[in-house]
This record gives sequence, C-alpha cells and structure tokens, in this order.
Amino acid sequence: MKIGDLKGLFGLLMVNMQMLRAKLKVLDVSYGNGTANTALVYHHGKLLALSEADKPYAVKVLEDGDLQTLGMLDYDKRLQHSFTAHPKVDPYTGEMFTFGYAHTPPYITYRVISKDGFMHDPVPITVSDPIMMHDFAITENYAIFMDLPLYFRPKEMVKENKLIFTFDDTKKARFGILPRYAKNEAQMKWFELPNCFIFHNANAWEEEDEVVLITCRLDKPDLDMVNGAVKEKLENFSNELYEMRFNLKTGLASQKRLSASAVDFPRVNECYTGRKQRYVYGTILDSIAKVTGIIKFDLHAEPDEEKTKLEVGGNVRGIFDLGPGRFGSEAVFVPREPGTSSEEDVGYLIFFSHDEKTGKSSVNVIDAKTMSADPVAVVELPHRVPYGFHAFFVSEEQLEEQAKL
Repeated sequence: MKIGDLKGLFGLLMVNMQMLRAKLKVLDVSYGNGTANTALVYHHGKLLALSEADKPYAVKVLEDGDLQTLGMLDYDKRLQHSFTAHPKVDPYTGEMFTFGYAHTPPYITYRVISKDGFMHDPVPITVSDPIMMHDFAITENYAIFMDLPLYFRPKEMVKENKLIFTFDDTKKARFGILPRYAKNEAQMKWFELPNCFIFHNANAWEEEDEVVLITCRLDKPDLDMVNGAVKEKLENFSNELYEMRFNLKTGLASQKRLSASAVDFPRVNECYTGRKQRYVYGTILDSIAKVTGIIKFDLHAEPDEEKTKLEVGGNVRGIFDLGPGRFGSEAVFVPREPGTSSEEDVGYLIFFSHDEKTGKSSVNVIDAKTMSADPVAVVELPHRVPYGFHAFFVSEEQLEEQAKL
C-alpha cells in the first residue's frame, strides 16, 4: 500500500484486508510488503533501501549500474517491527540508531545497531496514541523522539474521505530525550512546545545542559499533498527551519525560527551527525511543492526578521536557483575530504534536476562553499528521473565493499 491508498472507505478496506492477510499468514512475511522507496542508508557494508512501514532491504549496485535486490534484512530475526526511513549513523562510532512506529502498543520501539551489524534489544517508548513519527535525531549521548499529534485513526478515513492519519491541532508537541544506550525508557525526559508537526530534522547536538535540535517545523500537516497530484497550495505545507532547545536541568524548552519561508529536506555535512555544526542545506519549494532551488543557512548568523521571502542576507549564505521550468531533488552534501579536519562546507551538493520544457533530466554538482550559480558539473542522463523523496551518495570505497555481497 502507498500513502495515497490509505484514504476513504476503500483505504479502510485495504488496511483491514492487509491486517487479515498478515494474521492468516497469507503474506510472505519473509520478504515483506513495503515499497522501500523513501530513502537509503549505508551500514556494515550494506546499502539499504527503506520505507517506514516495513523492514529494510539490502540492495546491490552492480558493475553496470543496475540494482539487484538481495533481500529483506531482519538482523537474524531480531527485528520484529518496522524500521524508519531515517536511521542515524554515528560517524565516530559507526553505530546505527533507528526506531519503528506501529498502530499497536508499543507504539514506538527504539533500536541500536552496532558497527558490526548486531541489533541490540528493543527499547519500547510509551506514547498515549499511535502516531506517525517520520524522523528522529541523535546527539553524542542522546536520542530525540517526537510525539507529535498526527494520529493513526482508521475510523476517520470514512469521514469526508480522509487519510488514515489525522492531525489534532489542539494537542501540544512533545519531545523525548533518552540516553542513547538506555536499556528502557525510565531515563526519558519529555518536553513540550507549541503544536506542530515535523517530517525532517537536520541535526542535533549538546551544549552544556541543553540538547539542540535543528529541524523543519510545520504548523499543520496536510498529507493529501503527498497523495499523487498535489492539489493544495504551499501555504498549507510551509515547513520552516527552526532551532529547538531542551534544557535537561530545568526541563524547559524553547524554539526560534531560522527561515523566512518554506524550506524542506534539510541536509548537513554528515561527518558532523550528532555534533555541533554550522551549515544547513535545504530545498526551496514553489507553490505546488516542487523543488526550485537549493539554499544554504549559516547557524552562526542571526536570521533577518524583516525578510518575508528566502533571499541572501542574514543567515542565508547562498541560493542556487534551478531556473524556469526546472525542478529538482533533495541535495546531498559530499565533503571534498571525508572527516572533520577540513572546513565544514568544503565540498559539493549533488542533486537531480528535470527540465519540464525539454523533458531531460540531469545530475547537478555545485560548490557547497560558494553556492556559485555556475555548476561544478552537469551530467545529462539518457532517461527521465521522476521526482522522488530522498537522495543518497555512495562512495567508491562503499561501492567496492558492497560488491562483495
């Protein structure tokens, strides 16, 4: 099933049919039933294709560039729940941190996977209702969970042809901070902020008594926008870059807006995952939620409060405009030299773009430091690349390693 299937009476029938098939073991549970089309991650020599309603799939990049599905990964049957599309790999320890959410208790389950691919015991996380939790974050010592009021409510599907997830704008947003090697949730500290939803986080780190989260915050999500053709205007889907702070000593939380308009798909130099960093790269969306440009934010600078649109100045260090009729994908930061020894923004942003006038697609490489309008490289592609969700860069070393599978 896809997001667009989970709507109205037909969607409710689909959900019940799927649950019945699983109960009667009609489904091939050894292979799974997800789409694996949301994001990718590389860990323990494996390239994994992910969607949050299923387990991960190991895929192999062949010499000619084709992809081969090796199979579903369940970590020697230790993984008995779904797996987020946004796991976090610590660049220092090599560990991977992940979670799954479900419509039955425990609603959230947290997992740690060692550098050598061993999945540790599950840690159930208690929330009051079944929710959608698309992303989370880690710091050097903590994992950050988001209990946001986008609820799994199948009965709502038949009312006004709604989707299976319903947003309750009367509830507060809750953020849980848990020591990342905790064996249970007893040490979890919960914080409250004004009502919101978050699809994507950029990064998180620790500063003295505080945990800092850089994220794209949304006042009120409308998942109908993900359902095939986008019908709503972007005013209903205006993610904005925010800094959120959680004080572990006082129990207080605060937030600050960092962008003047809609920004999504935030990415950073992943050599700094879980550690303090300076630059965030995001996508600029037009009125129908297509990517029209790439933007660079400097977290050391203050945002210009007077700006009502995204332009260079304040904390905006550069904007790459794709040009009229061209739309792109999430931009991935690739450091020129791996590690944190060089300047954080010395590297490249790589993304797909498609020209709707000519029908041609290309790979674009731009300078992440200068954000120059002149690309470092444009690689024309022989076929159309559809607009998608997330992007991933695989190094030559990783390609050689996964080729052994």
